[in-house]
Order: sequence, then C-alpha cells, then structure tokens
Amino acid sequence: MKILIILGIIFILGPIAKLKSEEMWVYFGTYTRDKESQGIYVSKLNLENGTLSKPSLAATGDNPSFVTILPNEEFLVAVEETNDYQGESSGSLASYKINHNDGTLKLIDRLSTRGGAPCHISADQSGKHVFFANYVGGSIGTASVSGEGKLKLTSFVQHKGGSILPRQRSPHAHSIDIDPSGKYVVCADLGLDKVMIYNFDAVKGELKASAPGFAKVAPGNGPRHFSFSPNGKYGYTNNEIASSVTVFDFNSSSGTMKNIQTLSTLPKSHENKNSTAELLMHPSGKFLYCSNRGHDSVAVFKVDENSGKLSLVEVEVLGVKTPRGFGIDPTGKYLIAGGQNSNDVRVFKINSADGAIDPVGPPISVPCPVCVQFLYPKVNNYESIFDGKTMKGWEGSEEWFRVESGAIVAGSLEKKIPKNQFLVTNKSYKDFDLKFKAKLIGQGKNAGVQFWSERIPNHHEMIGFQCDIGSMADVSIWGALYDESRRRRFLTNVPTPTQKVTKVDGWNEFRIRTQGDIITIWINDALATRYFEKVNETKVPRNGRLGLQIHSGPSAEAWYKDIQIKEL
Repeated sequence: MKILIILGIIFILGPIAKLKSEEMWVYFGTYTRDKESQGIYVSKLNLENGTLSKPSLAATGDNPSFVTILPNEEFLVAVEETNDYQGESSGSLASYKINHNDGTLKLIDRLSTRGGAPCHISADQSGKHVFFANYVGGSIGTASVSGEGKLKLTSFVQHKGGSILPRQRSPHAHSIDIDPSGKYVVCADLGLDKVMIYNFDAVKGELKASAPGFAKVAPGNGPRHFSFSPNGKYGYTNNEIASSVTVFDFNSSSGTMKNIQTLSTLPKSHENKNSTAELLMHPSGKFLYCSNRGHDSVAVFKVDENSGKLSLVEVEVLGVKTPRGFGIDPTGKYLIAGGQNSNDVRVFKINSADGAIDPVGPPISVPCPVCVQFLYPKVNNYESIFDGKTMKGWEGSEEWFRVESGAIVAGSLEKKIPKNQFLVTNKSYKDFDLKFKAKLIGQGKNAGVQFWSERIPNHHEMIGFQCDIGSMADVSIWGALYDESRRRRFLTNVPTPTQKVTKVDGWNEFRIRTQGDIITIWINDALATRYFEKVNETKVPRNGRLGLQIHSGPSAEAWYKDIQIKEL
C-alpha cells in the first residue's frame, strides 16, 4: 500500500518547474502493461549535488521501454515494446515533441516496426534517422524523422538462424547502434550469438550487410547491448546469458571486428542466477559500465586506452531490484540506475579517477523504469556579442577583417592570405553556449572559431580549441574539433550523417556548448562533435577568449554573423 501511495503522488504532480542552468532533464522509459506506470516520466537532475526531483508523467504511452532524444533536442522517439500494434504482430515507434518549459511530451506520430517487441532504439548523428531492433522474430529497421517529427520506414532487415540454447532457436535482435564515424550500424543479436554489422546510407536511410557482416561471441553467450569507445577504435557487447563483456577491435575503414577479450561481470562469490542488461561507455572513454540483474549491481571496468581491453574496478550493489537500464549524464558526473522490479531509480556519483560509483541518496520512486536519457536545458536570453555594424568588443587586423551586410568578413578574395588571422573578443568566457552562422567562399577551404583560447604573445597565432570550418583533402571538417598551437591535431572527426546536412556553399548554423569537461558542437542541428577533455589530467584551461579565424592559403573569405552567447 505504501508503494501505491507514493506512485499516486507521482501521477498527480503535474509538469515540473522550468530548469535552471545547473540542471538537466532526465527521461525514464518504462513498462506500462500490467504495471503502475502510465508512460514516459521526466525529472530534474542537479549537476552540482546529484539530487533528483520527484518524477512526473511527461506523456502516456504503450510500453515505451527505450527512448532516444534526437541531436536537435526537439524530439524524443520511443519504441513501444508490444506485439499487437493495430492488430498486427508488431510493435511501434512513437515520436514526441519536447516542451522545454516543463519537460512534457506531445505525441506527434506512430509507426509500425513490422516486428514484435521492439526493445531498443538509437539515432544517427544528424537526427534524420532512428534505428530500432525487434526482439520477437529478430529484425531491425530504420525510420526517417521529418522536421515536424513525422516517421517513415526507410529500411528493414530480417535476421535468420539461431544458436545452441533453447531460447536461441531463432534470432533476437536486442540493440542497435551507430558507430562514431556514422558509416556503420551494429546490432547485438542474442539469438544468433553475433554482432551484426551494416553499412549505413545516411541519405537514403538504408542498411546493407557489410562483409563479412558480423562478429561472433562464444556459443550460448547471448550478446545484448553494444557500446563503442568515443574514438571508434573499440566495441563492447555484454553477454546477457553468460554474464560477461566481450571486447572487439573495430576497424572503421572496413567495418570489421575482431574479438580480443571477454571478462565476467560478477564477483567470484556470486553463484545464483544472473543476466546482464545495460552497457554504457563513460563520456571520457576511460570506463565501461554493465548492469547485472540477479546480483542487482553494476560492474565497473577501466578501459586501457592503448588496447581497449578492460580491467575490473568494482561490482557495486545498487540497492534497486533488476537494473534493466541505467544512464550516464553527458558531463560524466552521475550514473542513474533504474530498478525495474523495485519501481525506483537511484543516483550514483562517479569517481573521475577510477570510475567507481557511490550512491548520492536513497532510491526515488519511478514505476517500472527501463531506460534513462538526459537532455540539456534549452538556452534562452542569449547575449549578442556582435552588433552587426561594428567590431566593438573585438580586436584584430583591419586589413583582414571588416563588417559587411551585417556580418564580420575575414580574409580577402583579392589576394593570398600569408598567415592565420584572428579577430578576438576582449572578454574571456568559461562555460558557455554559443550560437553563430558561418559560410566560406573563395579558393581557400579553411577557417574556424576559437574558444577557451588566448593569443600567443609576440605571435600571430592563438592557442586553444577551434571549431573548424571547411575541408581538407576533400574531407569535411565543418564542426570538427581542432587543438590550435597546442596538440596541433584534430581531436574529433565529423560523422558522415552530419557531413550530409552541411551546406558547403551556403550559411551554416553552429552551436558550441562547453560545460565541465564536455565540449559539444552542432551544425544545422546535427551533432558534429562530442568531446571529453580530461582537464584534471591535461591541465587545459577551461576558459579563454573567442576568436574568428581565416586560415593562411589561397584567397578566401569566412563570413560570420548572428553571434550570440549565454554564459552558463
């Protein structure tokens, strides 16, 4: 009776108050059939102290177990894990519009998945397509998502075969994820004991089997979920049946995988039944987490950056029952675990040194939680730092920078550019959310926007991070992260789906967000970069000035306008 009263309170709470800058929305996918849950729930996570507000109902749904938030942060898409959608042996997808004022969701569209019990969903980096896995029957597919949130099936693949155990007599697609390059999609199929690998056409939204098309785990292991290292060099799957994690070396050029290690997720003392569930990589790429159902814990592994191999840090008992899903916030500070059979969730603080987790407080009631996803608060009240008429607030060479047609123009179409030139803000910024528009014209193909940067004394260069603009050897670097004058190399590559939405001959809308150790760059609402800077290790300054660059080389002009910032 006590649990029912608590849940009743959740149902009548209503919309949550608007977020503060130090908070994030947290969405919980749940099971609703024969459960107390009514759909998808939303809460607020305080990033300063790890407290979680009482969740409220964001939207009703029919078994909306797993959800994904598109990169544009305007839509959430859920799988509805059923087998009777519109009277057919199928589940469905449901798309929702996000209300950024109170976190509630408005249903936009539904679409059949053409297979039963769709149990996992993810999105490509552009947000133009979502991928789904049908557990019953073992099939996968892709659906396009329009600018209005409408869904349309673009690809469908039926798996065939099985493996050695009774529950593996047929395929059971259990997860589906895109690799960091955006070229390949992988599906962990529990019934086949294989991780299936597909080429992804980011324009058509089609999946086609690669060669050889799969990687194997040991017979009877049952791969369930999959996670890539941030650099895309390694892949990891948790084996549900065997309670283990398998490590793969991944070649993003050929789309092939090689099995290199398998480790148990349990302490040696545990002899009772157990199955693994969720598997997630820490944003830093330093730690891997896997949940155990039965032992009701999370296994924490340290990742060797040179080999991708794992070493066990700890197995932490969570204090919730049946942790089917958990989430790690984008800043890497907190892990939230859901207790499917205890109807609650619990926040854990992540130790940045070794990845170990410690509870922040007691569990909080959420009915039958399955999936945990995070969303930054929508930024309002940006401050314009370019008035469209003058370069007030900026300093740089008038020979190479001018104001024209409401834009700052860097460079020249009349002559070569002998060295890198920068127009720099007088003010420095720490954590911020920056918006601007940019285009590049002329023979030169390179420009960028510096941040957390400074001018090098008695030198023309700046030192710090740069959001790159342009191309190198026909490879798009629009939105790539470069470390100017320090490591002197690209820290990220732009995923193929994001490259497809870049307008190389026109204006592009950029957004850069720095918060804690995380740097995120969007271009035209597509994710271009998500990078974790290990500041405690690298000692890289987390503050500095902004700079508009035109790169040395052939004649070219970089145009910048509508430059606005919000300090966080």
